[in-house]
Amino acid sequence: MKKYFITGLVILAPLALTLIIILFIFNFLTVPFAGGVSAIFDYYDWFENGFWFISGKELQILISQVLVLVFLFALTVGLGAIARYFFFNSLLKMWDYLIHRIPVISSIYKVSQDVVTTIFGSKTNSFKQVVMVPFPSKETYSMGLVTREDMEGIRPDGNAVAVFVPTTPNPTSGFLMLYKPEDLIYLDMRVEDAFKYIISCGVILTPFSVINRKEAHELEIERAIEEKKKTK
Repeated sequence: MKKYFITGLVILAPLALTLIIILFIFNFLTVPFAGGVSAIFDYYDWFENGFWFISGKELQILISQVLVLVFLFALTVGLGAIARYFFFNSLLKMWDYLIHRIPVISSIYKVSQDVVTTIFGSKTNSFKQVVMVPFPSKETYSMGLVTREDMEGIRPDGNAVAVFVPTTPNPTSGFLMLYKPEDLIYLDMRVEDAFKYIISCGVILTPFSVINRKEAHELEIERAIEEKKKTK
């Protein structure tokens, strides 16, 4: 019985964890907008009878979220196509100019814009280098991701390296730590493998080796070249 239970747990646990993460992202993207769509359904009395074991209100909310998700996906793809194939830069500059002139909103928009550009920009090294750092104490080590190198003037004893240390099993939260460059242990591990390790609470671990800082930068350049070849 114990063996059967463990086997079933191995099968169901990854599925449950995947569903939890997908539902979290689904609700995070759709809940703020689903109320408006659901109000339209209420006005026209659509889906008021429900379906099977789902009540009418629950069905309205579910369909509203699905429609919002489809709309957001189509909007994202459409904006990406316009920005890639048409002269959209002038409109973006005008949009930035207007937003940056609105009090309060301009500050929030600027910070959000900088974060997204830094993380997803093709020329950044953020979240692309996996390291081991002494955390939460000098006697223990945790896996982290380098977010910024050569931060001058932060530490009184020299330059610092910013490292994001994710929590497990939810890597969307964590701690931002500043270390001396010599305190970091660089690994030849990919970021995807690091997240597998973190989400699985250390169960899934891809073999890795310790490398020096120069080798880590060279490896990052090689991987960047590989990614460019794949996208062509």
